[in-house]
Amino acid sequence: MLKQKIQKQNVGNAGEYYIASRLSALNFVATITLGRAEKYDILALSSSGKLVKLSVKTTQVKNAEGFPLSAKDEGGQSDDFYYAFVRLNGFDTEPDFWVIPSNVVCPLIKTAHKKWEDTLGKNGKKHGISTVRWLPTIVKGSQAKYYQKEWENDIQQYHKNLKQLI
Repeated sequence: MLKQKIQKQNVGNAGEYYIASRLSALNFVATITLGRAEKYDILALSSSGKLVKLSVKTTQVKNAEGFPLSAKDEGGQSDDFYYAFVRLNGFDTEPDFWVIPSNVVCPLIKTAHKKWEDTLGKNGKKHGISTVRWLPTIVKGSQAKYYQKEWENDIQQYHKNLKQLI
């Protein structure tokens, strides 16, 4: 049976609702902003009164090795702002997700992009201008020079870790 291509908006919605459901299971009051809050997809209030804001990035690609971000994601970090990266695994298995503080994500992708800009590309030519940033869940090959050595191990502490938000 052929799988129908799922619209990009629906993939994003699936990730947001998935994270909201997991937060609800931890007794958070989770509200999906439906695009009405520019940077945040979910506002969640813990039972202890702690408010957290999440930006959810979702891919349906099975075994995807990272997530694209944009230049605007290099800034705006705060102690109550997190990124949730959701890999839906082609809807064949349980999703994987990483909840990472913006205080980690923003400087990481900014530094990695700067290193990429300062490194010559194919044929010894300077890289062109790009607004795309990349957050790898697995660091492979030439990516290693752009990310801190420990990143592939560090990211594991955020895998399926919602309890850090409590």
